[in-house]
Amino acid sequence: MGFLDGLLNAFLKATDPRPRYTEARCLLYKNSVGGCDKCYGVCPKGAVRLEGWRVELDEVLCTGCGLCTGVCPGIALEYPLGAIQEALIRGKGKLRCSKAEGKGEEVLCLGRLTPGLLAEAGSRFGKVVLARGDCEACRIGGPEVPERLARMAEEARRYFPVEVEVVEGELPGERVGRRELFQALLGSAKRTAADLVPELPLPALEEEREGELPAELRLRRLAASRAPEVRWPRIRVEEGCTLCPVCTNVCPTEAVRRVREGEEYVLYLQVAACTGCGACVESCPPQVIRLEEAPKEEVGKELLLFRGKPPWYDL
Repeated sequence: MGFLDGLLNAFLKATDPRPRYTEARCLLYKNSVGGCDKCYGVCPKGAVRLEGWRVELDEVLCTGCGLCTGVCPGIALEYPLGAIQEALIRGKGKLRCSKAEGKGEEVLCLGRLTPGLLAEAGSRFGKVVLARGDCEACRIGGPEVPERLARMAEEARRYFPVEVEVVEGELPGERVGRRELFQALLGSAKRTAADLVPELPLPALEEEREGELPAELRLRRLAASRAPEVRWPRIRVEEGCTLCPVCTNVCPTEAVRRVREGEEYVLYLQVAACTGCGACVESCPPQVIRLEEAPKEEVGKELLLFRGKPPWYDL
């Protein structure tokens, strides 16, 4: 691919408001029992369609608010998180939406914030302060954004005890002056230009590297490493497991794997890859999987869930 093709693709990607969709991490695509329609239910603009066991996003209707990414249990919908993490670091834990007046680092909509972003920022600064505009009148996110933010903050506290304060209007501090406004606009223009000029060849996205955790889970793990204690979601398999492959098939992040060792089959759990989505719990034929919380010392480990000779082995 030539430089101009890469530049055009980068521009189209930068102007596309839709989050990236990874169908392999979608519970609908995975045929999880009960399915999933959370993204469809939360979208304020009707931009989400569920068709043919996959999610379709309407480029025209989507405003890029990010609310669907926050409710997706398998992290199948996601925006690049590096730029938002960088903005939180530059702002020392303070961030405003694009409709909030005043100075400070900004993001298009606070609905794009995730538990991982909030927890990681909290692990650096202790407290995260977010300024929002008039959500009731906003054409990007809408009136549900404050409630969703509260839920994201509660989830973030599983990984780090972050304090999240949401204010309406300006971020605490002085009003922006002309000089600061010019510097902010210049900095924004530089970042946009940098995003539009790709390297040759285009580097592969980190999230797509084989065996790599999604960016959201890496942020959660980073925050957890700085926390005194955590409540990371994990599963436990009780007696009665038939060692069928259903739990491994429906897991959106490949946290559960099944291997054969001699005449036995063994189930393992990579704790850091578990999102607590509950797909394996709902889909387990004998209903012997339970959701629990893992302490900090288990987060970086692969745990043995169950070992045995399946009842169907000699059939």
